[in-house]
Amino acid sequence: PAVYWAHHEAEWGMDWCAGLGKSFWDGYNSLIPRDEDFLDRKPLYDCYHQLNHYNLFGGGYIGSARGHLENLKKKLDAKEKAK
Repeated sequence: PAVYWAHHEAEWGMDWCAGLGKSFWDGYNSLIPRDEDFLDRKPLYDCYHQLNHYNLFGGGYIGSARGHLENLKKKLDAKEKAK
């Protein structure tokens, strides 16, 4: 297991492959509620673990990580234009 200090949201980065299901995360959120902008940050947490899986196993993980980063860039660009 990996040991590191991080925001509790970082645990959500593995939900794409952990298979814990909605009831688990509903229970989790009943103890630790989601922060308001969590869904804006979630792709970063997913990307972190997908890049780690790519580093360890290779394969298609890089495409998923790249997709998350490209979508985040589009969102950030749109926010910058809206200023």
